[in-house]
This record gives sequence, structure tokens and C-alpha cells, in this order.
Amino acid sequence: MNSIATRLLVSASLVLAGFVVLTSLSVRHSVHSRAEQALYDRLQGMVYGILGASELDSNGRLVVNEFELPDQRLLSPVPGMYAEVTGERGNRVWQSSSTVSAVPTIIPLDVGSWHFSHHNEKDKAEVRRLQFATNWSTKNLPDNVYYLQVVNDAAEFNAQLRDFDRNLWISLSLSALLLLMIQLLVLSWGLNPLGKIGRGLKRIESGESALLDNKLPVELRPLADSMNTLLQSERNRHLRYRNVMDDLAHSLKTPLSVMQNLPATNALDQSAPNHEIIADQTSRMQDIIAYHLQRASAQGAQALAAPLSPMSALTRLSSSLKKVYRERDIDFSFELPPTFMVRINESDLMEILGNLLENSCKYGASHIRVSTSRTDQHAMLHIDDDGPGFPAEHILELSKRGVRADSVREGQGLGLAVSRELMESYGGELGLSNRAGGGARVTLLFT
Repeated sequence: MNSIATRLLVSASLVLAGFVVLTSLSVRHSVHSRAEQALYDRLQGMVYGILGASELDSNGRLVVNEFELPDQRLLSPVPGMYAEVTGERGNRVWQSSSTVSAVPTIIPLDVGSWHFSHHNEKDKAEVRRLQFATNWSTKNLPDNVYYLQVVNDAAEFNAQLRDFDRNLWISLSLSALLLLMIQLLVLSWGLNPLGKIGRGLKRIESGESALLDNKLPVELRPLADSMNTLLQSERNRHLRYRNVMDDLAHSLKTPLSVMQNLPATNALDQSAPNHEIIADQTSRMQDIIAYHLQRASAQGAQALAAPLSPMSALTRLSSSLKKVYRERDIDFSFELPPTFMVRINESDLMEILGNLLENSCKYGASHIRVSTSRTDQHAMLHIDDDGPGFPAEHILELSKRGVRADSVREGQGLGLAVSRELMESYGGELGLSNRAGGGARVTLLFT
């Protein structure tokens, strides 16, 4: 997850999902507990009501006056609620006319004790049962223990709880979905300034703009100002470097030319022992100046350079080289897809490709092929020729300054060095190798 919006949305979704689950469980537990307590209180009220409607007759038997019962449903055969009174020995003293799916067995209790259970211990039928033990005594009769139990069929009660649970989950899920949509809108609105910075950088890359728009929230405005300062500073620094190198090289070139031409004007004795040393050193200084002039003319890596296709540079260079080496009839073939782009300044690309193509022509190639390949991270440009290839013993040193494999042909040995340094200034690489079928291969790796 490399997107800030995705990270925030996923995090908010997880937090919201956890909140919904915890809230649902908490509310469900609270409501279920309150419902159970309410049912217990209602059943307890029924027990007290039955006790209030009971009395002992003249024979000492417990009699329940059904007209005084707290709930007339006990007198109806409609199922749902049931009540009974039993004696200490398990004999049934009274029972209601109503029924339930299963009547739990009486449990012996101490006098004054209550017992509330959710299931019938015999067949696990879904019922709620409240049982109470009491004794009834008179002056003339001994104490008699009676057990009263009120049983409520739990089917309707559980159905109501299930309906509540379903409605609770639906309402909370819809609320969570609504909150996620609101969160998405908030994220889109809140992260829009960051997207604006990203779009501004793309405009700089494509050359549509030179600086970032600083009409941003106060938190991001310093970032945009700093990036604009960095971009402008980098451009100014590179311009100053080019100007200094160009001025220095041109300042030295004129007096060196005068020194180099002294033998031709007979200003120096041709037989002087230092004549060859002076000529050699001035020639070497000319080579150094030429090298730095080439570096000064190249623009080097620029921040957010716009991508371009090498095809235009290859076409122009091949046309020029065919004229220079027209007696050789060199064949150029370029196998570049239209979508192949590299991020480099056009003048630097011309410098690199010009050096490499000229080397191939200079060292006897009759066919030069340029192709491409690509990996996830890099774009590669391959220049193959059918020349003699690179000497194996020098292949690792050929791209160093002034190193040449052939001292017979004209040149300063700077082309590969300049090309390599330009590639490195863009974070790329220049690789040399020999092809299996003969000839040389130069690989330009662009990041």
C-alpha cells in the first residue's frame, strides 16, 4: 500500500469495523441482560400474585382463587405461559389451564429461595422458569412446604431478541457504510493539496511549468516553496558551472594555441632539447581543454527532466555519419518502439550517442544496430556493431579518461569517458562487452 489515501482508508475501515463489532456486542449484551432481568421481574411478579391469590381452606389444603390471578392468560389453554403449585412430596396442588412446550421438573429448594433457569433439565426445551419455595402454617396445622414455579415459553422471547440483533447489525452496518463514504470524501478533499503537488511535478517533468504553484494550505506551502527554491538553485548552480568551465577552457585555449604554433613561426629552435617536451605538453593541455569543453557543453542531469525518444537523435547522427564515412556505405538499423522514452537532456543524449556511433564507424563497423530492452526499474539502449570488438585486456579501462585501444586512429580517447560520466550524472550506467558472434556492444542503462 504505497498510497496515503489507501492507507488512511484501510486504517479507518479497520477502526470503524472494530468499533461497530464492539458496539454491537456491547449493546447486544446490555439489551439481552435487561430483557432477561425484565422477564425475571415479570415472572417474580407472577409468583407473588399467585401467592396473593392463595389461601388455606378449613381442611388445611392450599387453594388458589383463580379470579385473583395476576394474569388471566393462566386461565386460557393458549400456550405460552404456565404455572403450578406442588407440595413438598411432589404432589401437584394446583396448575394453570395454560400450557407450554415442556414443563420443567420441580427442584427441591430451601424455604425462601429462588431458582431461575433457561432450559428444562430434562429435554433442553427453550423455556424460562422461575421457582420459589415457601411454607404455609397455621396455629392448628403443622408447617407445609410448597413450591411455586412459573414457566414462560422462550420461543417468542428469543424471536424478539433475534429481531433486535438483526436490526442492530443492519443499522450499525449501514451507519458504518455511510461513515466510510463520508470518510472517503473527507480524505479526497483533505489529500487534494498533495495531489496538486504531484500534478505540479508532472507538469515540470513534461516541461509545461518551471515551478510549483504555492497556492496551497499553510502546512504544505513551505514544502512547495522549498522545492521551488531547490529547483531554481539547481538550475542556477548548473548554469554557473557551465559558464565557469566554458570561460576557463576558452581562456586557456588561446594562449595554448599561440604556444603550439611557435615552432611553425620559427620562434623556437627546432633542435632545442625542450622543443619536443613543450610540443607534447601543449598537445596534452589541448586535449584536457577539449575534454572540459565537452563537459561544459553538456547540460548534465536536471531535476525532473522531461522524457524523450532517442529516435530523433539517432536519425540525425546517422545521417551525418553516413556523409562523413560515405566511402564505407555503413548500414544503420534502429529497432526502437515508439513508446521507448528516456529521461535525459537532448543535448546530452546527442553527445553520448554521437561519441558511441562515431566510435563504431571509426573502428571499421559496416553495420550498426540500435535496439532496446526494459526491466521493471530500468530502460536499456543497446548499440551493436560488426567491428573488431573491444580488446579483452582493455575492456574494463576503455571508458577511463584518455584511454584508447588504438593509438593509430585520430582522437583524444575522451568519447567513452565523456559518455560514461554523462550517464552517471543521470544515475545511469555505460557498459562495454563483446558479442558472441563478433563485434562490440555498448549498453546504456537509464533509470
